[in-house]
Amino acid sequence: MPKKWWWVRPCCVLGGWLLAGCVAPPFYSYLVYENPTSFVRLEVSPWVDLDVPQTLNEHPATMSRRQMIEALSGLRVREYRSGPIRWFRGLADPEPAFLKEEIELLAPRLLEGLGLAVPQELVTFYLSQPVNATKREVTSGGLFVRDGHLHVIISNHRTSYEIPPAGVIYDRRYPLFSLAPLDVDLLYETEETVMAKEKKFWETILGDEHSGEIVLDLSRLSMMKM
Repeated sequence: MPKKWWWVRPCCVLGGWLLAGCVAPPFYSYLVYENPTSFVRLEVSPWVDLDVPQTLNEHPATMSRRQMIEALSGLRVREYRSGPIRWFRGLADPEPAFLKEEIELLAPRLLEGLGLAVPQELVTFYLSQPVNATKREVTSGGLFVRDGHLHVIISNHRTSYEIPPAGVIYDRRYPLFSLAPLDVDLLYETEETVMAKEKKFWETILGDEHSGEIVLDLSRLSMMKM
């Protein structure tokens, strides 16, 4: 869809909701990609207030394929350890947040999503793999661009999810919903690419900062096209 017509899709979606009357709206606004174990889609950002411009995302957004691959490849996760445990056991070793095949699947779809999104949307993703007949491991989250920075959210990372015999399957419906307390810290391989966050007093004293969101400076990611 040409960029100048970006407003057509959300208007059509809104019109469909109005025509549907009391029917509940869909959980997402646009499906970029889906297979039985993964998806990438656009959803309304829960923090956006249309009356507060500073909460809007800078979408549609353009990144090179190389930038996206570099961003995903550089993400690291490390077992979360609270301050007292860290004093006794030290820091855990970081490991890549995504496998190579996961990056190959996600990168082009996330780029497509950023190019289609409107300011009140973000791009969400979901990856899963079966453990047995009733359990699977889930990695999910979202990303968006604001002020020249790429915000990456990891809500679940290799989280074990027991498929219920009936009822709502939350892991696929709500990729931003943490199925269990996040047990990893989100890092990046080069610290200068990460935008510094303001630390609270006790986080500074105890070294207990814990967040599933990281903000990357897009100007520090490669601009070379692939």
